[in-house]
Amino acid sequence: MLPKRGKSLHSDSGMKNFYLLKITGNPFTPRTLAGASTPTKGIQLASPWQILAGNLAVVALFVLGWAHARYWLRATPKRYRVILFGLTMGIGTIATMSMAISFDQGVFFDLRSSLLVVTAFFGGLPAALITTAIALAYRILLGGAGIYGGTASIVVASLLGLGIRHFSRSRQIGAVHLCVLGLAAAFSTIVAKTMLPGGLAATSLTMTSLQMLPLNFLATALAGLVHVQARRLGAERDLLAAAMAQTPDYTYVKDRRGRYAAVNVAVAKACGFDDPADMIGRTDAAIQTRERALALHERERKVLTSGESLLDHVEEIPGHGWFSSSTVPLRNSAGEVIGIAGVTRDVTLDRKLQQELIQSRDTLSFALQEMSDGLAMFDKHGRLVFSNAQYRQSFPLSGNIRQPGVHMKEILRSVVESGEQLTVPERNTASWVNKITGNLRVESEEVVSLYDGRWLQIRTRPASTGATLVVVTDVTRIKHAELALHSATDELKELVRTDSLTGLLNRRAFDDTIENEIRRSSRSSAPLSLLLIDVDRFKPYNDHYGHQAGDAALRRVAEILKASLKRPADVAARYGGEEFAAVLPDTDEDGAYLVAEAFRRALAEMRIDHRTSERGYLTASIGVATYMPEAGQRSSAELIQVADEALYSAKAAGRDRVFGKRVASSPERFAKAI
Repeated sequence: MLPKRGKSLHSDSGMKNFYLLKITGNPFTPRTLAGASTPTKGIQLASPWQILAGNLAVVALFVLGWAHARYWLRATPKRYRVILFGLTMGIGTIATMSMAISFDQGVFFDLRSSLLVVTAFFGGLPAALITTAIALAYRILLGGAGIYGGTASIVVASLLGLGIRHFSRSRQIGAVHLCVLGLAAAFSTIVAKTMLPGGLAATSLTMTSLQMLPLNFLATALAGLVHVQARRLGAERDLLAAAMAQTPDYTYVKDRRGRYAAVNVAVAKACGFDDPADMIGRTDAAIQTRERALALHERERKVLTSGESLLDHVEEIPGHGWFSSSTVPLRNSAGEVIGIAGVTRDVTLDRKLQQELIQSRDTLSFALQEMSDGLAMFDKHGRLVFSNAQYRQSFPLSGNIRQPGVHMKEILRSVVESGEQLTVPERNTASWVNKITGNLRVESEEVVSLYDGRWLQIRTRPASTGATLVVVTDVTRIKHAELALHSATDELKELVRTDSLTGLLNRRAFDDTIENEIRRSSRSSAPLSLLLIDVDRFKPYNDHYGHQAGDAALRRVAEILKASLKRPADVAARYGGEEFAAVLPDTDEDGAYLVAEAFRRALAEMRIDHRTSERGYLTASIGVATYMPEAGQRSSAELIQVADEALYSAKAAGRDRVFGKRVASSPERFAKAI
């Protein structure tokens, strides 16, 4: 009597119809394989975990197989590669469903969700539709009570993969994406379990969550990682292949026997081949002349035996030009030399330009060495680009630092520190350095004196490129002649106009000065003031201290008077004997009083000993006369007379004081004592 045929309940993928044969008292547990059940007494079948390992191996086989096939299909149009990807992964899902694992109570498990999620994520909608259709067709063909859960898991897995792809399109694929894919595969498995009938769903979910879901997660993540690495390696290979094929230089790779393993288009065309593939496996002996082949073989043999690179080897190939070659050894992971790689560049034009440049440089160098002037070129940033020997020799103390690359500010600081240039200001040298550096941008010309008595004319000529040409000429002889002429002229003028004792203007120069100022102030209606100064009790001072001390005192008074005149236009003069005068153009009575009082106070504060004076020290009385702007007719005699009257009033009032009077067009006189 045949046993009663029963129907199994399929979870997760619901693989196919299995028949459980219930034989009363049978001591073994029957297992169904390949769609039909045949109880076999006493035979130990493979455990579920061994079959599960085989299921995982199927997933790995298809994923790794596609990863390798993808590179060989790189020349195939993308739409065809997507179709092939979908078909391959669809066959993989059939393989995983064919090796489903049966656990207790007829619950089956496989890794189809891993392939479905990965296909949808990496292949997009076309590949997902193909794989899903194949998986659904096979699952429906199998039938069984778990058909609804199995088909639902297939659809959910594909949809989840597409959804993750949509939200990750603009991001780089990383570990997070792979983890999400693994969770999606596990979730689709749970969906299948929830659709099992009766209480079997709860039991299946508990078992799967504890045992099977981590494996599904891991299989999906690893499959995704393989796809990511395959894409990355494929992109790198494509990039390297494109770089080698499209570079304009001659690029090639050879094995240890000198056979070409890879060449680019430039090498193939140079050797007379239309397709680089035609050169693969050939040696130079079959392509080049015998002499050329031997030369190349000897050079490459040295690289292979020594393991050292030969870089920038320049040689002339008759009839073709000049070429620069670099050959490097290629090593495997063990460090063994397995071949060579070479790059050759046509440098014929560079060689010609280099020769022309050398000739031009030699010509220019000869001209610069023979010229008498110093020549230097600074770039737009102020750094020295070039200088001839004459330029450096013109500056004995800073010539060593005037080298290409040095900034103008560094050169000028060296000039300041060494004291090479006498025209450098003693204070605020930083401003002087900045000023001279700024002059590089404008056309200028100046003459400077050096510590050794030489004079240099420095001319700057900015160029349109931003650079500046500096020309240095020794003008010492010309400058000495000029200085001698000026010195003689100035000495003559000084002898005629200067008081020999005090260094101030003498009486004759004073008369000329006040006449000129009277005329100028009359034309411009400007105020004009005059100070007449008399040293108090100076005759007794001479009698008591002697004439030499008196002369020294007068020189000291002259120095204090000059220091009290703050404006360049103010003029001090020795009026006669112990009397002094000061002409103050454009100064009203108040300004004149301030100057006079400043002088009086400065002299008094010096406390020059004068025992025969009322104060006990040297003092002075000062008379001030002023033409105000409204004054019409003006004369020097009237101005001097009024100042003399004011001086007399100051003496009469007790000396060591200032008295002033305004000279107006009306006879009114204004006096004020300070």
